[in-house]
Amino acid sequence: MDWITSDIAIGNCDDARRFDVLRGAGIEGILSLTGWPNGASNEHGVVWRCVELIDGHGNPVSQLREAVWQLHDLVENGRGRVLVHCMEGVSRSPLVVASYLADKAARPFEDCLQEISNLRKWVSLQPGLMELRRAYESAFSLEQRIGRLTPAPGIAQLSGG
Repeated sequence: MDWITSDIAIGNCDDARRFDVLRGAGIEGILSLTGWPNGASNEHGVVWRCVELIDGHGNPVSQLREAVWQLHDLVENGRGRVLVHCMEGVSRSPLVVASYLADKAARPFEDCLQEISNLRKWVSLQPGLMELRRAYESAFSLEQRIGRLTPAPGIAQLSGG
């Protein structure tokens, strides 16, 4: 498990099952991109979200947008520190975290991905995931991507869905 920001860590499935380590690190939320382990194995009060992504080709762009929105909800709405994990923490997790950081700050995705690569010893996005990010940028304007990330003043933001 590696910290990317003060509130977001990237890890693998093994990291997601080490509740004693997670709690010791102040992690109160988990975004699973694999579907396993899932909230059914959660007996420790951690807020668990799951947005399954295929590690390669075949993901609809709406899945990436949903994963970014779920990460934002976990980070920004009182969930404390968050672990984003996939099987190995090498491809899907860096994609989602870099997408979130890029969209939130209106920065180039490649810059955010490089920063993650500098903090995590092994990052290697599958070609299908790079294509997914390009399709995501084409399908949704920046305002559509971050619209749920930055609600208008005075408007309550719904979590989830």
